[in-house]
Amino acid sequence: MDGSFKMPPPEVLAEMAKDDITHKVIVCVGAFTAMGFVSVCLRLFSRAKFVGLVGLEDYLIMLSMIFSACTSACLIGTAKWGNGRHMLNLPPQNGMWILKWLYFSIIAYHCSLTTTKLSILWQYRRIFTYKQMRVAIYASMGLCLACGTIAVVCATFTCIPVQAYWHFEQRPFARCVNQDMMYHANAGMNIATDLLVAVLPIKAIWMLKIAMRQKIALLVILTLGWFVVVISVIRLYILIEVAKHPMDTSWYGGPAAIWSALEINLAIFCASAPALRPLVVAVIPAFAASLGGSKRTNEASGPSDYSNQTEDSRNSRPFMKLKGRRSQSTVNDDIDLERSITALPHAERYHGEIHVTKDFEQLSARESRRPSDTDSSKVLFPRSPVSPKRF
Repeated sequence: MDGSFKMPPPEVLAEMAKDDITHKVIVCVGAFTAMGFVSVCLRLFSRAKFVGLVGLEDYLIMLSMIFSACTSACLIGTAKWGNGRHMLNLPPQNGMWILKWLYFSIIAYHCSLTTTKLSILWQYRRIFTYKQMRVAIYASMGLCLACGTIAVVCATFTCIPVQAYWHFEQRPFARCVNQDMMYHANAGMNIATDLLVAVLPIKAIWMLKIAMRQKIALLVILTLGWFVVVISVIRLYILIEVAKHPMDTSWYGGPAAIWSALEINLAIFCASAPALRPLVVAVIPAFAASLGGSKRTNEASGPSDYSNQTEDSRNSRPFMKLKGRRSQSTVNDDIDLERSITALPHAERYHGEIHVTKDFEQLSARESRRPSDTDSSKVLFPRSPVSPKRF
């Protein structure tokens, strides 16, 4: 850019005046926010009604929905002031208000994405209980929290003083970072952490001793975040297009607002989808049958490098598979995301006994009276008096 700007001919200006997608921005942002809100409400209903437990991951997704609503309100505010129209057709003061609403929307946007990822990772923590997976989950939480904090701090202090972000007349006397570079870097970090969250459970699920059909179903349910990755990449492309047209950011910023709202609310929907399964099964019983009944679990399960243990939620009997016995469960569903999965990796299998971690809060009162069932570690294959042969 040489800093020069040529005013388009009058006929071009007349055509540009007809370009207006502000209504589209408002409708799309509102619809995507409604989608996220409904999914969170159904999630909470499903957890409270059918599971009887609302966990930390549910509170995190509620917090994310609050940030999402704030983001959407700010994006609608930008559209009200002309985000979605050409800058040449807007009064000068409109640009200031667009930037002011945009400033707060970016902060809320990063807060929403970060809390959504933490909610998903905390759900992984509840499902996968063996040590290696827990360590990976905690490390991922730390990385997502660090990236989210960096993004929020950078967005907050894009300019010093802060108000110089929307007051252009103060820019020459303020210290501001390169906004385009910052947006692209934050989008890149966001895509990387999206990929991390989506990939994290794949190996653990694949090594479970369950039928292939059930593995695929679990992978689909728990890795819906791939859709969010695609949206994040598209949004990054839109941001690059905005950076290419610095003199008309209000026109090119309209699509960016739409894709930003879609990204955060689709992330909330994907994070809530696994928790909706009990509700879907209750409304559509055929859905459970389509995944296969528990009576086929033993026959379908083949050898694996992982031993697994699943456990019902509060006030239900634990599912336990013992050598020489058929598996028994009080639930006729193969895939129950309200249970914990303890998968011991290959390196830990050859010690003469298998330990299964128990979560005290998930034991019923009746089971708590049986000492053998309330130990924090249950020996499924006890050692014989004679020392077993080591492999």
